[in-house]
Amino acid sequence: MEQNLQKDIVYEQIKEKIISGSFAMGEKISERMLEQLITANKAPIRDALKRLQAEGLVVRKAKSGTYVFSLNSKELLDLLNFRFVIESQSVILSFAINQDRLIEETEKVIVRMKFALSSNNGEDYLYQDSLFHKNLVDLCENSYFISSFERISAIMNTARNRLGNNMEHMQKSIIEHQNIATAIKDRNIGRVVTLLRAHILPDFGAYWKNFDHSVK
Repeated sequence: MEQNLQKDIVYEQIKEKIISGSFAMGEKISERMLEQLITANKAPIRDALKRLQAEGLVVRKAKSGTYVFSLNSKELLDLLNFRFVIESQSVILSFAINQDRLIEETEKVIVRMKFALSSNNGEDYLYQDSLFHKNLVDLCENSYFISSFERISAIMNTARNRLGNNMEHMQKSIIEHQNIATAIKDRNIGRVVTLLRAHILPDFGAYWKNFDHSVK
């Protein structure tokens, strides 16, 4: 039991460092470096790296080592398209079965996002941003949509923390999230989907514009 708990703790510590950007996308990480950094022995570290590899957060390259995942232009485009499909269809279901809760939860997150922004707390703002979108999916109560969204959440959160962690992005982002929340409150699901498309997909989305498209 204690051994399993240690494995989970080490896994969560490494995962948090990837998502937060403490380990940069594409950065090489070694078992020895992790041993020293998080004060753990090899067994739980190896277990954590296997789990993170299965989730797509680390990549193991033969005769080279272990690296934090990175995205090229096509991979980011694929991610954004997948994310839009999952979120847009999930919010339609959430709207149908949990309309009042959807309105309530989005309004709560908007309040916290505005407070984080006014406090110049970028870390909390990006966390609330992630929670805003998670709520759209969770309230659909469809395990297939929820598990599909969870599959990309850590990757998306890592990309969000890298590409969206600047005041210009957050000032634009809060307006877009407020517009989505207002459309939900107005019970206009068609507008919600249209706004999500503009918020997420490449033609308008900030992540695509902020991405270094020279990455191969």
